[in-house]
Amino acid sequence: TNERIKILNSHGFVWDSHEAAWEERIRQLNDFKEKHGNCSIPARYPDNPQLATWAKCQRRQYKLHNEGKPCNISVERILSLERLGFEWELRPSKATETRDILGSFLSSNAEKDYDLML
Repeated sequence: TNERIKILNSHGFVWDSHEAAWEERIRQLNDFKEKHGNCSIPARYPDNPQLATWAKCQRRQYKLHNEGKPCNISVERILSLERLGFEWELRPSKATETRDILGSFLSSNAEKDYDLML
């Protein structure tokens, strides 16, 4: 009945445990960001191993999502994590490293006249 629902709500009853767990981890992610200045949660984080495991799971689900495979992460949750600055990759890929090195080289040598032969 509506009365029972009101009583349960007044006692803080959790209707959706998955959503409650998500919100708790988001709070912990915010705490991590405040403490460390980023959302690069390492694979092993002794201060909060549950957060490290959760972050690893989010990264795995994101990868599955990007590969078009079945996953348990929604676009809304992806966007929520990205708004916080969540790091999807702990280590940059080789392509990212190469692009960054080349970009750095080109910007630091912009005045010089190089013939780049590829």
